[in-house]
Amino acid sequence: MQLCVVYARVSTKEQQDEGYSIPAQLKAIRAFCEAQGLTVAEEFVEAESAGKAGRAQFGAMVTFLREHPAVGAVVAHKLDRLYRNFRDQITLEDLGVHARYVVGDIPDTPQGELLRDVNLSVAKFYLGNLREEVKKGMDEKVAQGGWPHRAPIGYLNDTATRSIVIDLERADLIRYAFERYATGQVSLSMLADELRERGFCYPSGTAVGTSGLHKILRRPTYCGRIRYKGAIYRGNHEPIISPELFDAVQEVFEPNRNGVKGTKYVFALRDWLYCGECGCKITAERQRGHVYYRCTHGKGKDSCSQHTYAREEALSEQMAAILTEIEITPDIVEALVADSMAFDAEASSSLDSERTRLSREIAALDARASRLLDGYLDGVVSAEDYRAKGNQITGSKRAFEQAMKNQNCGTQDRSPQVRALADTAASAHFTFETGEVADKRRVLATVLSNATVEEGNIVSYQLKRPFEYLRRDPKGAFLHSWWAMRDLNPRPCACKAPALPLRQSPV
Repeated sequence: MQLCVVYARVSTKEQQDEGYSIPAQLKAIRAFCEAQGLTVAEEFVEAESAGKAGRAQFGAMVTFLREHPAVGAVVAHKLDRLYRNFRDQITLEDLGVHARYVVGDIPDTPQGELLRDVNLSVAKFYLGNLREEVKKGMDEKVAQGGWPHRAPIGYLNDTATRSIVIDLERADLIRYAFERYATGQVSLSMLADELRERGFCYPSGTAVGTSGLHKILRRPTYCGRIRYKGAIYRGNHEPIISPELFDAVQEVFEPNRNGVKGTKYVFALRDWLYCGECGCKITAERQRGHVYYRCTHGKGKDSCSQHTYAREEALSEQMAAILTEIEITPDIVEALVADSMAFDAEASSSLDSERTRLSREIAALDARASRLLDGYLDGVVSAEDYRAKGNQITGSKRAFEQAMKNQNCGTQDRSPQVRALADTAASAHFTFETGEVADKRRVLATVLSNATVEEGNIVSYQLKRPFEYLRRDPKGAFLHSWWAMRDLNPRPCACKAPALPLRQSPV
């Protein structure tokens, strides 16, 4: 009797756990072997896809066949249970092993080889097509806010809804990590130690290290967003933190992409000052009870002639003077909010008028299409003219419908955001002057882009948008024609909104 091995496979481990098909396959294969006079030397059972070479049990079977050349056949339930790629087929052929199947057994003839190759090509096409369909389904799921992967730490997979839910055991520590790091006063390693002391760990029990914490603080999942294939989508899952807190943490990462280094002292101005001559960062150090700032000479001492040590008090005084440029009074804050509300009302009225016009245009095109169809049915309009005019009307209607869709984005009440912006600008100088080191750093992270220093003086700087539009000269006049809603309060939208004109401040 010829010796053989048995190979049974299911596509997923879940099927194996449920006992879905392995027992049925083995039963049918054993009966086939008995009927064909084959003696089973070994059985191999697998719960993995056949789409890729290198399956564990398939590899073990190949090793067994190499070590037992007397075994001349492998029996599977069907061809697609054994393989769906040509590499595995060639591997068995090189070993001189003949494949037999309970369903669709193929004779060892040239015609049989052709039939086998055709069946394998069909199976390979099926697998490739299935993979593409799965990808399209996953893309659509993400576009609709669904979660596509295994839940990250802080969440749990909900098999009933195929989404993720908050892990109450770890959510508070995730929130604490973001809030703590947003202060800018701890390094990743320091924060990881704090979390370890609080019992923060992965579900496996492994403590979260520095690199893992870095990934957590960079992951937008926790504020309700999904990063997928390089794009950000709005998720349907419940966020653990607010988008504002997430953005604040990313601001802390900006000065140093590896995170804030663990130092004994936290300096108020470091990370926002650069050398005006060589462009290297300005560092800080404490000497005899005072803090001094100097160029790091990161490009070499010969590349920069700046050797001045500037006292923190002097630089802070200059920084405070910069912040006074955007310090606005309560009456101006209220005027900005009022102008924002009037601006939104005007834009909304304009959009309503445009929607009405577009609706009329679409209705007129529908009426034209109806008349054109009546003329064609009555024999007045030829088929050629009917198709040409019909395509023209359809194209115009689609253009108007797309314009209507764009208009439906509408306007939103942006006065709360304008108030928050104005309040931040109004309090920036006072907070910087009277706050702690963390408060000063928070103000600079929010308002200042960078500043250059030469000979101990700030010689240039940039304010982040939209604070740049709030700058005023010593007489109190705004330096810019600043009231552009798109710049003061940018709101990304998936569709293209109509351009908004500039408006001057009423104050």
